[in-house]
Amino acid sequence: MGGGDEVVLWDVATGSLAATGLDPRGGWTVRQRGPLRLWDAVEAAVLTWQAAGSPHQSAYGLTVTGERQYVWLGESDGPSWDLPV
Repeated sequence: MGGGDEVVLWDVATGSLAATGLDPRGGWTVRQRGPLRLWDAVEAAVLTWQAAGSPHQSAYGLTVTGERQYVWLGESDGPSWDLPV
């Protein structure tokens, strides 16, 4: 969500929120609230993607079972990240 110079991430299930905005002194300001640190998770995902060589989106897959749902890179038994069920 958001518009202009602000981006808002909102997890309605937990009430967690991260909002970014331009800092008048330069750079960006991030505000986070709720039980999940959403922006921290975004930064970690970007760093992981960069460390993997910035693969194209076609290199990823998604597996959903009754017990788990996860995104994987390369093959379903390769590096993976659990998603909330």
